[in-house]
Amino acid sequence: MKTFFKLFAYCIAFIAVGTAVAFLVYKILNFEKTGEVPILIGLSITESAEMLNSRKLFLRIEGKNHHDDIKAGSIIEQNLKAGEKVNVGTEVGVIVSKGPEMFSMPSFEEQALKDAKLTLLNLGMKIRKVTWVHSDTVKKGRIIAQRPLPGNIASNEMNFLVSLGPYDVSYKCPSFVNMTIDDAKILAKELGITLAIKKQGSRVIFQKPEAETLISKGDNVEITLGRGWGMWF
Repeated sequence: MKTFFKLFAYCIAFIAVGTAVAFLVYKILNFEKTGEVPILIGLSITESAEMLNSRKLFLRIEGKNHHDDIKAGSIIEQNLKAGEKVNVGTEVGVIVSKGPEMFSMPSFEEQALKDAKLTLLNLGMKIRKVTWVHSDTVKKGRIIAQRPLPGNIASNEMNFLVSLGPYDVSYKCPSFVNMTIDDAKILAKELGITLAIKKQGSRVIFQKPEAETLISKGDNVEITLGRGWGMWF
């Protein structure tokens, strides 16, 4: 009876050892048949291929796209998640960066804002911000400056500095009556007003609006010329 139990115990031990060995062999063989997908995003094509080859996996380039943050030639997408177990010989598909998309930006300075908007729309670009300021040199509604500057840029958004025209300046209209036409022109230029001249002569004999009337910079003042006071008409 004792001999029987000994043989039975030996059989159980043999079976246990055999099972353990079989499990280890299975794990080893299974490990050899699989590889873990690494993180490829941000790596160059060469770096990605070398990393995959070390795990008995292969690189497959499926396309290229623009990317604002990842430089050209580096991976921006992979079709298999990092850490995923796959069979050896599996191809990992990737999308490669072409770098930031470049836009050819024309010059908009001195253009009307409405015209610039239409041009940007046709170019597939847009306005990010418009800042309005007064200007004595650029007409109202026209662009004073732009950012980014003209040329090839990586952004499709524009910032514009646009003119509100000169500040509104009001004052009492001076008297041009009995001034020579040359003196009247000099004074009008200094005040920023425009003279509308009627008839011919050497001096101003009438004006509209009258002196002391409130006017603004940029207004028109109509003057009539003649020979002036104290002279023969």
